[in-house]
Formats: sequence, structure tokens, C-alpha cells
Amino acid sequence: MRIISFFNHKGGVGKTTLLYNVGMALASHGKRILFVDLDPQANLTSAALSDTVLQRAIDQDLTIHGCLQPLVDRSGDVKPISPFKIRDTAWILPGHIALSEFEEIAPTGWTEAVAGNAGGFRTSTAIYRLISEVGEVVQADFAMMDLGPNVGALNRTAILGSTGFVVPLAPDLFSLTALSSVGKSASLWVSEWQAAIGSMERRQLSFPFTLPEGKPAPLGYVSQQFSVYRQEPAEAYRRWIEQIPEQYQKGIVEPLSRSGAAIPPGAASLGEVKNLSSLVPIAQRSNKAIFELSGVEARGAQHTRARDTYMLFSNLAKEISERVEYVAGKAKQ
Repeated sequence: MRIISFFNHKGGVGKTTLLYNVGMALASHGKRILFVDLDPQANLTSAALSDTVLQRAIDQDLTIHGCLQPLVDRSGDVKPISPFKIRDTAWILPGHIALSEFEEIAPTGWTEAVAGNAGGFRTSTAIYRLISEVGEVVQADFAMMDLGPNVGALNRTAILGSTGFVVPLAPDLFSLTALSSVGKSASLWVSEWQAAIGSMERRQLSFPFTLPEGKPAPLGYVSQQFSVYRQEPAEAYRRWIEQIPEQYQKGIVEPLSRSGAAIPPGAASLGEVKNLSSLVPIAQRSNKAIFELSGVEARGAQHTRARDTYMLFSNLAKEISERVEYVAGKAKQ
């Protein structure tokens, strides 16, 4: 199973919408997809589950929070649950706002792991181990993780457990500024994780679980949510669009490459998503991907636009899956 994170330090870039539609496009081609909501805002969970099912998940704590709670209260280890089935080949491990409780213990676990402490490794690999176990139950081909817009301890454990990550961004100053923050943080995490593994080996520690390699590959970026005029980017955004390739290369690719991560060949850009405006909230209310909307849910020209997004998200899904397979192959060499 390949674990793909969608990650950016800046919020408001359409990350959750992109992840969900790409994942559903993969599922439509028969791939088995496990969605994982690691953003405490839980927008991915709300997009995938009806209010009734979501309420049951929260009431019974059938969420990631419940899976990690034994570690938080020091009563045990990760407690996997059965994910919620949302399509024939798609499932979701729901998020919860109380994920912040795990983030509170993650820094201590990280410090202990870097020092070679066994308990620290248990905490710092919790996300990776949980997703691996749940993914094995449903025989997932891809686990797709939605991360919050920060470089905190929760995202550190998630990124280090990922095969690779996609950066959704908007063509604006703050998105460009965030790229160097993402690259700096990710490369530092990789270096510290390798140091932790070295300390573990020197102390001859062994664990009844597999450790992640901890070298997430930058799979590329998707720019989206910009205005267009006659099928061309509006002038106000053009200057930011033109700067993205260089800033992504310097801010993310180069630091991760120096840290030993595999870099997929080809252009860093995975593609572009134009502003889908009113189709996004309609899809969210319907718990569907945009291209799944019916003629009742999206009428007339809206329905035509919704159907047309299938090719867009299918092409993005194909490119992302090919790149993640490439870096996974390089990791085995």
C-alpha cells in the first residue's frame, strides 16, 4: 500500500476537495482507497459521510481519536477500527477535533525516539502503524491522508510515514512563501528520524512492528482556485503562477533531495484545477465527488461542468499514482 499525504503549511488552497476527488477518481478505476482524515477540522470526514453516519462515528468514537486514545492516556497501544465504507472500493478512517490530544504527546514521543527510547518509537510511529493495519484489512492500494495546514508534531508523524506527499497551492504570495516552510520542516524531520534510527541500532533495540523508512518523496504540486478569462489565467495571478516552479524546486525538491528522498522525473507540476465555484459546496452536501453529481443535484450547465471534471481528476490521479509507484520502486533499490 502506498501512503500519500496532501500537505501545505498554508490553508484555504482546496486541499481536501482535491484529495477527495482524486481519491474517488482512483476508486472509479477499481483501485482500493483508504481515506484518512488527520486534519482536526475533519472536513474530509464531513465530505465523505452523511450527518447520520458521522454522528454515530463520533458518539461511538469510531474515529482516529479513538484509535490513538490508548496512547494518549497511556493505557495501551494503537487500537485499529474498521473504516467506514463509502463506495465499493473506498473507505474512510474518520477524523475528530480531539486529535489535538495526540498532538500534545507527540513532541515528547519524538524527543524520546531521537534519544533511542523504545516508548518514543511507539508514539512516533502510531499514525503509520494504524494506517498500515487498517489498510491491510481493506486491502487498500492507496491510503490518502488529509493533513492540517501546519508543521506541527501530528503532521510530522504523518509525513514521515508517507511514501510521498502532494502540495496543493494557490497562485498567491502566501502559498509561495509556505513552500520553503514545508521543505525546511520535512527535510529536518527526515534528518532527525534517520538519527533516531541510528540511535536505535546502536542500542540494539527491536520492536514488534515495522518502522517507516521516513523519506517521503515530494510528488509534485497542484495549483488551483484561480480566476480565468477566456480559458487563460487572470493577469492578477499570472505572475504568481510563473514563480511556482522555481519556488517549489528551491523550497521543497532541493531540501528533500539532500535528505535522501527520491524525486520523481518530469515537471514538478501535476496539473491545474480551475475555480469550481458553486460545484464544491453542492458536492460536499451530497457526500460525493464533483463528477459524481447527478442532474438533480447539479442542473443544466452546472451538471455538464461537473461531469467534465472527471477527466481532470482522473488525469491527476494517474499522474500521482505513477509518481508514487516510481518513488516506491526507488526506495526498494
